[in-house]
Amino acid sequence: MELLRVLNRWRAGILKIRVSGFFSERFLNICSANRIEIWDLEPERDGFLCQMTLPAFWRIRPFARKAKVRVQILGRSGFPFFLQRNRKRTGLFLGLASFFLLLYILSLFIWNISFEGNSHYTRENLLGYLESEGIRYGMRKKGISCEQLEENIRSRFPEITWVSARVSGTRLLIKIKENEVLFSIPQKDESPCDLVAEKRGTITSMIVRQGKAQVAVGDTVEQGQVLVASKLPVMNDSGEVVRNAYVHADADVWASTEYTYQETLPRLYTVSVKTGRKRPGGSIRIGPWQWVFLFPVWGDNPWNYVSETTQLCLMEDFYLPVYFEQITGEEYISYERPYTSKEAQEAARGLEEKYIKNLLQKGVQIIENNVKIQENGSFYIIEGQVAARERIAIQQPVADMEQPAPKVNEETTETR
Repeated sequence: MELLRVLNRWRAGILKIRVSGFFSERFLNICSANRIEIWDLEPERDGFLCQMTLPAFWRIRPFARKAKVRVQILGRSGFPFFLQRNRKRTGLFLGLASFFLLLYILSLFIWNISFEGNSHYTRENLLGYLESEGIRYGMRKKGISCEQLEENIRSRFPEITWVSARVSGTRLLIKIKENEVLFSIPQKDESPCDLVAEKRGTITSMIVRQGKAQVAVGDTVEQGQVLVASKLPVMNDSGEVVRNAYVHADADVWASTEYTYQETLPRLYTVSVKTGRKRPGGSIRIGPWQWVFLFPVWGDNPWNYVSETTQLCLMEDFYLPVYFEQITGEEYISYERPYTSKEAQEAARGLEEKYIKNLLQKGVQIIENNVKIQENGSFYIIEGQVAARERIAIQQPVADMEQPAPKVNEETTETR
């Protein structure tokens, strides 16, 4: 961003000025209120030195009269003054004409694709879809039909209810709005099934909505044991079982359960420490070509690199296939050292929190948890016990469902 700011200032023209007068501070306040950019401020006895762009300089004249200060130009730099100084150099202007011709040619293509409003679909997913539709970086702007693209996106992604695509400069901007509600209500499963225990536990509460309970509150059940049966006997007026009906068992069954876990932790762990040495550098990428500039290093220690990439943008939406990358490398050394008692406890607490978080994400209610650490040679053994309360009923299809006996029509039966 700093490089782009410098380029924009140079393109507009830069003036170094001296502001003198008794009300120079008022002049600064007026410029700030009118969003006049001033930088490199240097105070003097009766005023200050600063820099500003040429368009800003033409705007400050009424402000200078209002604040009763004198403005003196000390230096000029930037593109407009460069043209003025070199107006008689034919070769230079031919080069500039070639440069602007190249800019015109580049303006015929798409060099930036942006998305706004997407949360469910990632940028990578949307870019992959555009790639499959033949829309990619470097394609001709005339090859894009925004209306057709909007229709295709709505057809391909039903969760997107509104799409707006437009080409501005060398940028393709796609704004979308995703539906926050479900499009259809899922069909309710009515197939016959039993409810069985997913794990061992003691029943604490049970609400049966459909089916026949096979256990009661306070019972201890094993994994796979039937909790609610789908088989319901149908009786006649004499109390005899005529047939069996099968339903989709439905119930809320809560039980107290226990979890145990065990983890091993090496007594030694690797520590990475920064040495303080830094390796600045950068890279320039123009289309498929890239040049990387880094200061040389000595020694065998590893380095960690962080980079920040900026695409060149001459105006608001006029992007070019030129990328500047700022690279910062930091040297570090690694060594092993044993855990202290406090660090081992913190590591055990971290494993415990991770395990508990896992259970909570599954809807398990934690009642109590205990952790203990034991030393075993070159390892720490971390053992944990968790007392919990959770739903344990899962569906199981009925395997031996009885088929109803076929009805006999006595009037059409032939007697031999």
